[in-house]
Amino acid sequence: LEGHQGASLSVKFDKSGENVASSGMDKKILLWNLPHASSQEKASNYGEITGHKSAVTSIRWLNNGSIASSSADTTVGIWDTETGQRIRKYTSHSLVVNEVDNDQNLVASAGDDGFIFVWDEREKGFINSFKTEYPLLTVAFHNNIVFGSGIEPIIRAWDIRSPSSPVFEIETLHTESITSLSVDDTNLISRDNDTVRIYDPKVVPGNHIRPKVYDGAPAGPENLLIRSIVKNNLILSGSYDKTVTLWDVVSGRLLRKLTGHTGTVLSVDEHDGKIVSSSTDGTVILRYN
Repeated sequence: LEGHQGASLSVKFDKSGENVASSGMDKKILLWNLPHASSQEKASNYGEITGHKSAVTSIRWLNNGSIASSSADTTVGIWDTETGQRIRKYTSHSLVVNEVDNDQNLVASAGDDGFIFVWDEREKGFINSFKTEYPLLTVAFHNNIVFGSGIEPIIRAWDIRSPSSPVFEIETLHTESITSLSVDDTNLISRDNDTVRIYDPKVVPGNHIRPKVYDGAPAGPENLLIRSIVKNNLILSGSYDKTVTLWDVVSGRLLRKLTGHTGTVLSVDEHDGKIVSSSTDGTVILRYN
């Protein structure tokens, strides 16, 4: 899927798996309608959302069909995907906003200012905020728990229902900045330049670290924010070697490396066997498993 001028930084399926949104250095969010696996048709670009003044660093589809975005212009946007109009423009961050993630229709954003803000598109301002000492590069949000990390390789978890202090902290074994977090019901993963590690995300006392390490998706020298996801006992990650790398969560085995991009793969997503990825080469690639 071609349409971005410059690197495509983020790509996500909507809830149905029939549409994909991608965002890029070109300040745009592009919307794609996907053909069925048996069809010979190409994906069609049915929308272009503009309004950010700098790179759109990440995007998420909300359950109601709107899209949340973070940007290097220091804002978070909520967009109507049918009209392309901005529903909300949130300006509480003072520096680059690196990532957004959603829990249903709530959105969490993490930025270089060390803040995580939680947003509800029905409200004009944030409904929660959490502050850390160092820039935050990544955020994950699931079942009312917000996970954040970044330059300092510690994962902190906050409960938005009792936000006064973290419910737990994980002193990870990463030695470099954590560039990606992803969480589902049973697993929390983090990625630094070279490795993906796994944890128990449940709010329970004791050690959350699990011993497995997932190697084989290097970041390279470019200091790019390469994202990984955990879904259905699969871990998928972008990589400097221009592939999408897949591991089995339980065994730790590297399952496949999917080729096709000509630049570093920055973002990946999966929906019912379909895998989508975006890259510094400006393209989005859709694969049917």
